[in-house]
Amino acid sequence: MTFGDFVRLSRAYVWVLIGCTVLGAALMVAKTTQDPVLYSATANGLVKVGEAGSAAEEQGNASLAEDKANLYAFLVPTTPVAEQVVKELGLDMPPSAIASRFSATVNSDVNAITISAVGTTPEEARDLANAVVDAVVVVAQQYETGEENPRGPSLTRIIPVTPAELPGAPFTPDYRAAAIKGALGGLALAYAFLIARRLIDRRVRSAKHVEDATGAAVLGVIPKEDALGRVNRGVRGDLGRAAEAFRVLRTNLRFVDVDNEPRRIVVTSALAGEGKSTVSSNVARLVAQAGTPVLLIDADLRRPMIATTFEIDGAVGLTQALAGDVDVRDVIVESGVANLSLLPAGRIPPNPSELLGSLRMKQFIDDLSADHLVILDAPPLLPVTDAGLLSAFCDGALLVQAAGKTQIEQSQQCRRILDQVGSRLLGVVLNKAPVKGAASIAYGGGYGTYGGYGGYEADDTSREADATAGGGRRRKHPKKAAKNAAKKDAEAEAQTEADAGV
Repeated sequence: MTFGDFVRLSRAYVWVLIGCTVLGAALMVAKTTQDPVLYSATANGLVKVGEAGSAAEEQGNASLAEDKANLYAFLVPTTPVAEQVVKELGLDMPPSAIASRFSATVNSDVNAITISAVGTTPEEARDLANAVVDAVVVVAQQYETGEENPRGPSLTRIIPVTPAELPGAPFTPDYRAAAIKGALGGLALAYAFLIARRLIDRRVRSAKHVEDATGAAVLGVIPKEDALGRVNRGVRGDLGRAAEAFRVLRTNLRFVDVDNEPRRIVVTSALAGEGKSTVSSNVARLVAQAGTPVLLIDADLRRPMIATTFEIDGAVGLTQALAGDVDVRDVIVESGVANLSLLPAGRIPPNPSELLGSLRMKQFIDDLSADHLVILDAPPLLPVTDAGLLSAFCDGALLVQAAGKTQIEQSQQCRRILDQVGSRLLGVVLNKAPVKGAASIAYGGGYGTYGGYGGYEADDTSREADATAGGGRRRKHPKKAAKNAAKKDAEAEAQTEADAGV
């Protein structure tokens, strides 16, 4: 994952990250409320050995004092020191219960020792810290002399510098530190989950995923739109925000191979439900409205959709023509869109693969492509062999992939199948791309940029409705495109419509 991917991940899941951060902080604060209220007091002193003497004696005493200071620091948190403190203060608690409350640090430069004690009240913390200063000297002398009650003063002592005072506030619970730790922990866990989820996710979520898997260019990215999920799949001109995406796809198809323009195109997908029928229907309609005669053939003889999409009678169609019952041109019907003709699937046969891979099917396509751009809505590639057979004698295949659904391995397998039959993959259409939200991360933060085309969507619906109704007047676009590619496409479309008299 690159830094750019990390930034896009953060932007896409910003509310998830914020929620996990707040939740982590809240949980840690809630946990901290269960902690006891404790106070800490600190006493400082200098470790002194012997009395003032000669310079040599002073140097020797200083070295000995350093050793003594380290010994005292070691003894402070021990049970014998705690016993001496309990005895001195007359506490009613076992020494082992308070031994862990004591700690010490040594400053070897000046032979100073700092003793800290923890108590449940400010007074208890202060008294414990001061008592430890005296108790540790007594315990050290007991170990050195081997006597429980040493006689005579000790040559080593701790001279108090700063006796312990009443602490002003408890050091625990520390809600601020707990909130910071919880927030950082929640944020780290959220990132770990999101990054791991993204790394193990094998679904295609961006144009780069598709291009890496298939080695073909992405000719169009179709955003998710409710109108495309209806029965007519937007063919009546109600594409919404997907209208501009389909026009971009139509334009890119024109330039796939300018020297040998494809005249027979198979539209297929990896699996069912990825939107191949939606793409083939709308591409055929838009190309036809640009002035090119188009024949859309429903070559999915297992689950035909074209007749339902265009609301035509599909009882008689391709299968009867392949069986020799009718002439193929007699079952071609008008779609209601200028320059767009339809060849429905007809009766569902028991042997679709044999019919579609037959010599008669190849002859039909060759004959019809002489005066039409033939677009075949074929079955998915992976479950059945129909699309592979069709693409073998067509100019190429257009592969539809569903963003967030199609697996990368499935894309790779589709490419292998097309290569095995000697077919050409013209390009890929990434369909059902998320418009906004967390899933739109892979597409540069969503499709808000489509709004930059201004009135394209509303005007597209009206202009296409006029063309469907057979209106002869040209509608002038109310706004200019913000990008050169879109502007050139609109100008080319207006010119072709004028030439065709639409």
